[in-house]
Amino acid sequence: MTTGTSSIATRSLLSIACIGVAGLAAWIWRDQPVPTPAAQPSDIIAAGKASPNQILDALPATDATTPTGKLLATAIQKARKLPDKPEHWVMVGDILAQMQRDSGEATFYNHAESVYREALRLRPQMLDALTGMAWVTGGRHVFDQSMDWAKQALAVDENCVFAYGILGDAELELGHYDAALDHYQKMMDLRPDLSSWSRGAHLLWITGDKGKAVWLMEKAIHAGAPFAENTAWCRAKLANMLFQDGALLPAQKIIEPALESGTKNVHILLMAAKIAAAQQDFPTATKHYRSLLQAAPNLDALIGLSDLAQAQGKAEEAKAYDQQVIELHGKHLQSGVHDHGTMAKFYADRDRDLVAALRMAEEHKLTNNVTEADTLAWVYFKNGDLPKAVATMKRALKYNTPDAELHYHAGMIAAAFGDNTSAKKHLQTALSFNPNFNPRHAPLAQQSLDRLVNQTAVGQTTPEVKPATP
Repeated sequence: MTTGTSSIATRSLLSIACIGVAGLAAWIWRDQPVPTPAAQPSDIIAAGKASPNQILDALPATDATTPTGKLLATAIQKARKLPDKPEHWVMVGDILAQMQRDSGEATFYNHAESVYREALRLRPQMLDALTGMAWVTGGRHVFDQSMDWAKQALAVDENCVFAYGILGDAELELGHYDAALDHYQKMMDLRPDLSSWSRGAHLLWITGDKGKAVWLMEKAIHAGAPFAENTAWCRAKLANMLFQDGALLPAQKIIEPALESGTKNVHILLMAAKIAAAQQDFPTATKHYRSLLQAAPNLDALIGLSDLAQAQGKAEEAKAYDQQVIELHGKHLQSGVHDHGTMAKFYADRDRDLVAALRMAEEHKLTNNVTEADTLAWVYFKNGDLPKAVATMKRALKYNTPDAELHYHAGMIAAAFGDNTSAKKHLQTALSFNPNFNPRHAPLAQQSLDRLVNQTAVGQTTPEVKPATP
């Protein structure tokens, strides 16, 4: 298979991306003179007029104490020395992609795009650069462009493993699960390894086959990867599958190797905090969230800290974290980072700015993506539109995804709609999965279930249940 001249180890940097947004055809990107130094670097690069040194100078400072930092410094040095070699630019891009996965910091997409485009200027149909652009655009959630870049890669090499993975990622995010499975199966057939097995496992879990999902994710972990952080991603995903089943100690055991190594992996630290919170160990959960925030701002960590503060009766502290969430979202809007699904759920959970929440959630009004449909149903519910909430929740439940929060939402919506049988079933399911699935919502799920059970026991006719305020 033709994959350019970069090594398999370097190309595996693209193994576990959750994809993203770009623009024009790569081969017409730049053919203009170098601008004067007076222009802003970001404007120069965006306009495709930057010299190789200007592109490299705009990259983030490297931390030579980390494995990826050392690799990036070496790759940048090679690109400076021989800037006419597209392989060197791809290597820089792939390491930036790895750094994005390690940190969750979205600005790495912009940096990676600039170097992938330089590689494509030098060699318009370079396979590794085409798949790099597919990853960048997918990460920004512009999936039509991501799929177009991946298809360009397949036109160069019909057996390009990475292109199939990125096509599958895009179809998964769009809720086209059968199509995603086809692409992932092709990927597994071509190269059965951590990259393909982890993708297949994640899809199996979403579509309700948690037994096979756990088995396949274990295979991915045992297979390993050139970068420990990619294996850490798999450990975090497997731990979440166990967490959703209430198996907190096994989930904790799965991520312990990564924690003991001192990882700053965003997925591991978020999972460690969730497990600690479910164990009612709020100080440890707080420590993990704050450790994550030392590396980079993160919405999920701030929301987690708010939930912990609320659960401990620290209302003012929770409000302070909520304000940080809103401010970070504002910064993301300015830089083009996609976080509308997270923010729609955040506002709905707190019964605030519900019109804004509805606007953001309805960006994917017809979605078949389980997570997006769940969020949209929850936002409809909080806005008092119960018919739409019920109809949308049916889409979210279609695949029997074993997620406690999803069933909590379904139960609360059914209760408000007067369907007490379904309400009790879903609330019981959520709490049977994991009675402490969320420090803010698990107590509300138990309270609502107790109320419904008591009403049934005394033979009362249940009045409409209003949305509970966290």
